[in-house]
Amino acid sequence: MISWGINALNHGSSLAVFDREKLVRFETSHNDDLDSKLHYDAITYHGAPDQIYWYERPWIKKARQIRAGQYKTALDLTSLPSWNQTRWGLHYAKFKYTPHHASHAAAGYYTSPFNHCAVVVLDAIGEFECATIWNCKHGEMTKVWSRSYPHSLGLFYSAFTQFVGLTPIKDEHLLQKMAEQGNPANFLNYVRSYFNSGTVLDLNTNFHRGVLHWDNNELTTLQEQCDLAAAVQQVFEEQVELVMTTAKLFTNADCLVYMGGCAMNSRANQTVVEPMFKYRWSLPNPGDPSSSIGSVLYHIKQRQWHWKWDPVKHIAINI
Repeated sequence: MISWGINALNHGSSLAVFDREKLVRFETSHNDDLDSKLHYDAITYHGAPDQIYWYERPWIKKARQIRAGQYKTALDLTSLPSWNQTRWGLHYAKFKYTPHHASHAAAGYYTSPFNHCAVVVLDAIGEFECATIWNCKHGEMTKVWSRSYPHSLGLFYSAFTQFVGLTPIKDEHLLQKMAEQGNPANFLNYVRSYFNSGTVLDLNTNFHRGVLHWDNNELTTLQEQCDLAAAVQQVFEEQVELVMTTAKLFTNADCLVYMGGCAMNSRANQTVVEPMFKYRWSLPNPGDPSSSIGSVLYHIKQRQWHWKWDPVKHIAINI
């Protein structure tokens, strides 16, 4: 039986091919649509899929878009995989949908060598959930904690990426680099004020449309931009530490699997995550691309021990 996992109609696309529950192909593309080459190569070398797993639940995502006031996007039915199934030439295959954060978590857990671990997923936005913690043991995943839109650490970081003149959901690594040249003290209290103290990842501001109540013309020099980036980075690290502490509390695990776009922040990983967990695992791209893998693994629950991954650069793997 050939199964496909697909992440598409998003920021890029990816396709995972499973043959009798073994991952045999995984490719990504910068094309938001399902890349025709990925599609063609998968069928040519492995045959047509019997089952297709989608990386999220489209109607739950549209409900969140309505909640966010994205009415035009929510009413655009051409963004539904069912609308595109015939166009892609996949009308014959059965489609099954996977919760977005479950795709992230499964991609990490079932490719890891751990029997028992905490899985932390932190990203910007997809369905409603923006942060989840899973207690994974003996091949089973149990969600034990979550935060939903608009309490998004990823949106917070991306909003300030845009605020200093960079491209959100693309240039976050440049904001991290700017932070290395800045003094966080100049803006730290101001940036901290966006989070309610006493609760993990509890924002009092919705950053979905950026930093709207502050004029970036107040940042008159590059050094001021770097100082702001440093404050944002420090607050980001403080919130990551709170989430990781919560993960240890709920799972009592020494092993961590870290997934989602926020896991790409290498500085937070070095200063916060790596000292907290003795054993660590992530995938080379823990964001949406690997969700095509997780969308399948969440359902079949089969460990993928021998897949040859690219080097993981954002966190020090220790297994």
